[in-house]
Amino acid sequence: MHIRLALLGFGNVGRALARLLLVKQDTLRSEYDLSFSVTGIATRSRGWAIDPDGLSLERALALVETGERLDALHRGGPLADTLDFVQACPSDMVMEATWLNPFTGQPATDYVRTALQAGRRVVTANKGPVAFAYRELRDLARQQDRGFFFESTVMDGAPVLGMGRESLVGATILRIRGILNSTTNYILTCLEQGISLEDAIAQAQRIGVAEADPSVDLEGWDASVKIVALANVLMGANLLPADVQRTGITGLTSGEVQAAAAEGERIKLICEAVREGDAVRASVRPVRLPPSDLLSQVSRTSSAVTFEMDTLHQLTVFEGDTDPTTTAFGMLVDMINIARGRYH
Repeated sequence: MHIRLALLGFGNVGRALARLLLVKQDTLRSEYDLSFSVTGIATRSRGWAIDPDGLSLERALALVETGERLDALHRGGPLADTLDFVQACPSDMVMEATWLNPFTGQPATDYVRTALQAGRRVVTANKGPVAFAYRELRDLARQQDRGFFFESTVMDGAPVLGMGRESLVGATILRIRGILNSTTNYILTCLEQGISLEDAIAQAQRIGVAEADPSVDLEGWDASVKIVALANVLMGANLLPADVQRTGITGLTSGEVQAAAAEGERIKLICEAVREGDAVRASVRPVRLPPSDLLSQVSRTSSAVTFEMDTLHQLTVFEGDTDPTTTAFGMLVDMINIARGRYH
């Protein structure tokens, strides 16, 4: 099977995906009878490029990583914007990894909706469409008989959502509880070591863990989007990030975190979704955890999530320190599964 890919977003994750596709192309062919061509790449700051015969990923990577635009690779008419690109690019599957507005889920939600309406299969690493429009997009994908997968939206490439879809069928999830934001977890680890909040943020920024403006992470918005995504997909909830009872870590000091550690406890930013009758309640807040709690052992940029069910009772998934390749891997897995006809 040959599949034509359109890449939306060519930042750290998009470029990691391009490199992973190059590394794995022989495996895709030999193990899954799957070949691919990238017929289009859309970026926010480096332009767009479409070539129906397939773009050179090596050349596209070289251009963007040296600060140049992709225009030289484009074959075809002018493009007005990314939505125009989605409709114009001759592709079978859109791989979406654009930036996220955690307050609206845009523009990624519009990109995914447009791609599905155009009959494309969609893989997204973007939490916004799942947190803000999951039911609509799921139903649209089913109406179009097209795959819509999003493994990389929570815990990068760890198979959290796929496990729920494939391995926990028949179970009722009563509670989801986890550490889902690696930036705040890294900063809390630094605070335990006596580093001030300001210096911890600066250190996280230096190593690429935190954005120039880290407020979305520090105030708990990113974590809220992620717990909503899990609750909506795995618990049948219909929440929005604004529905989450949210407290970030900006009010914490190194002294408070160290005091907890001196008493054998660790402060973590805990995301939680709890089933209460027919409703689901979600929260994000710093919590002091005893050493008997598995989540207390999650340090630096690692993540973990615990599911409590009526059947397996308790199941915890840990993911070690991550990088853009781990996120790209989740997208690759989704691509393979959709190519194999596993749409739902």
